[in-house]
Amino acid sequence: MGCWKKLHVPLMGLLIIIACASELHAEILYKRYYVHSVNGRDLLSEPYKIRPNDYVIKILKQKGEISRTNFPLFLNIFKLINHHIPNINRIHPGERIFVPLKWLKTDALPGQKRGIVDVPFITAAPVRERLAANTTAHRVKPGESVSQLVSQQFGPMGSPAFQEGVKLFRLINPKISDLNHIYIGQRLKIPKAGLLDEPWYASVFQADGEVVLNATKQKESSTKTGRTHYKSEAVHGTLDPFEALTQLLGGVLLNRGRYYFPDTTGGDFSVDLSKTPILQLPEGRRILFIRRDLSLSQAQRKIMADHFKKLCFADTGDQPTLSRLLDAIQESAPEMRLPMPLSFSEAGMTLSLSAHRAFKYDTTHSKASFRGVVISELTHPSQRSALPLVAYLQRYGLTIREALRGKVLPTGYFSPLKNLSLQEITPYTHKVYIQELAKALGLLYDPDVSISFTYAGMQIEATAHMVRQPEGNEALVDFGELYGDAAFAIEQSGLQVISIHKGDYLHTTTLKLLSTLEIPFEENPRIDITEGAAPLTGSLTIDGILTEPSPLVKKLIVAAPLPAEITALLEEKGVSVILIR
Repeated sequence: MGCWKKLHVPLMGLLIIIACASELHAEILYKRYYVHSVNGRDLLSEPYKIRPNDYVIKILKQKGEISRTNFPLFLNIFKLINHHIPNINRIHPGERIFVPLKWLKTDALPGQKRGIVDVPFITAAPVRERLAANTTAHRVKPGESVSQLVSQQFGPMGSPAFQEGVKLFRLINPKISDLNHIYIGQRLKIPKAGLLDEPWYASVFQADGEVVLNATKQKESSTKTGRTHYKSEAVHGTLDPFEALTQLLGGVLLNRGRYYFPDTTGGDFSVDLSKTPILQLPEGRRILFIRRDLSLSQAQRKIMADHFKKLCFADTGDQPTLSRLLDAIQESAPEMRLPMPLSFSEAGMTLSLSAHRAFKYDTTHSKASFRGVVISELTHPSQRSALPLVAYLQRYGLTIREALRGKVLPTGYFSPLKNLSLQEITPYTHKVYIQELAKALGLLYDPDVSISFTYAGMQIEATAHMVRQPEGNEALVDFGELYGDAAFAIEQSGLQVISIHKGDYLHTTTLKLLSTLEIPFEENPRIDITEGAAPLTGSLTIDGILTEPSPLVKKLIVAAPLPAEITALLEEKGVSVILIR
């Protein structure tokens, strides 16, 4: 045990040591954890399956150092990495969630770049040996399914024992990525129900996390560039276009085995999925891809369409590429096109978005204003969409996914934490407003400046309020304290005067200040939020005043709070926000 501790000291917070058996019987397995990118930092998370009587707050407060040190931040992160949970107060047994555990330093754990971390733990029982002794080899017959095979051993579908049986089936058949797609003649291993009665079973398989028999092995890049590697990525780094398409649209690719259909002559015909794959989208729509040299007759297409609801046929050309596949879907299923440009309006702002490829999903069972995905094919990494923009659109059910030269880029996550650059002003009076606004704009404000001017033939000495740029114009601010022609007399002496009246709106007051000091400004500005050459373009039109009080500094004065993501997005564009409460 001394050697074990010495080897894994950095991971002691993650290790689960179930028993301290003799070395002859002890075995090392692995629990699988996942790494998410949040605001450019790596976050370790634990997969968790909701159990009866669970509720999120109870689960979260028991797990991870982030939860213990900053629970509000923890909740923000939880929502970001669990987009499939629209309301964290409503979770159901069987749902899978990711629980944030801790921040990771770069390359702290093997496999971290790939997004999967397998952490060892010790069991008292020889689990592999027991699993092998309690499984049956089986060759798939016509009409059989995984659910049927598992239920024969573990009981009715949906029962707790059945769920455990499915978990074991996945574990001992790691090459079966889609349980709904097995083919005739395929060799499987079926677990026996007796495993559930083993005394060690609960401590190993009913604890949190995903058990894997062997840790994933990955050759780390010597340059440590942080590039994400996918399982199906070829040696030269280009992802298969069908695999890339599946990752972008979030569906399931059926590309192994054959589908058989009854022919009109009383026989049948088959479709080889390795040559004509089918993409099944989250909404249930299916797209069958056909190369030009593998045609289907109209009669065969009709038979397939009668069998598969919401099926369409897409021509991939001779050499399928990701771009060609995306175009083929738009051509074969025009009803999936998301009309462009899109517009999102909230109090005080409107965001316009335009993209060449955007797909909408069936919103029949969804209350979201939009539900779909925008695909951006990039030519350079600098064209990536800003993370705050991605997070903002996600609120409307719109996901941005990106590919660079045919390779899918990993999705980043943005946590809209408190923005320290946001400045707020509560204008109790005009005097307070001018003073606070001058400070927010980086101007100098002095309420006790001695001035001398000629009035009615006499030299007058007075104290006044003055606002000025550090190296520029200056002006006195009159809040109704100068009587008669005094303001005119002061201006005749060479000083400018900003006259603020009791009934002036704050907008009018702001314009007087900026105009008098000759500070450039624009009312209700339109701000580009994407790179000009990017496939995804967008702009913000905001009710407010955009001003440049000094070189290389842009300030946006608004009267309505902006979403946290939009404030962060503006900051990335070099614009800080001043909110008038």
